[in-house]
Amino acid sequence: MALQDQNLVLSSAQAVTATAQSTNAYDLLTGNTLAVATGAYSTNSIIGNASVFGEDLGLGRSKGTPQIEVFSGAGNPGAATSLTIQAQGAPDAGTGNTSGVAYKVYAQTGAIPLASVLASSRLGTLDLPRRETRAALPRFIALNYVVAGANFTNLTLTSYINIGSNSAQDTLGQYPSNY
Repeated sequence: MALQDQNLVLSSAQAVTATAQSTNAYDLLTGNTLAVATGAYSTNSIIGNASVFGEDLGLGRSKGTPQIEVFSGAGNPGAATSLTIQAQGAPDAGTGNTSGVAYKVYAQTGAIPLASVLASSRLGTLDLPRRETRAALPRFIALNYVVAGANFTNLTLTSYINIGSNSAQDTLGQYPSNY
């Protein structure tokens, strides 16, 4: 069973009614999560001559491809027509801040109909996506939850980047970061 670092959690029981981004973004430079809209870190740890950080996520081999896992909470959601989960990346704007960066969709699930958005279930698993040719190298990874139809009622989502070969759902939240 893979151990889960809190620095890899994108959403933790996040209430989702209308289309919204995950609460947190994963920062490929620092290995931490930060608030999607307002988090900031210093960029002075960039290696080499680059003025901004970017990384090609690639498709990991050997130990397993890192995956983004999304689970629903305990309540039975209602009202909306469907949910689509998008994995997004954004380049560093040179400030080390997620405010104002432009996220681009790298991968997404198909539309998940309301009847399939069940309580306490895995809604989607996306391989950590690879950037498109000639696209800017991303520094930040986040999710976008796209709601179709009316707003959801009673929907909470938990999502994280799983770097092991097995799901960490059973241990999520039980370990402090960096262990």
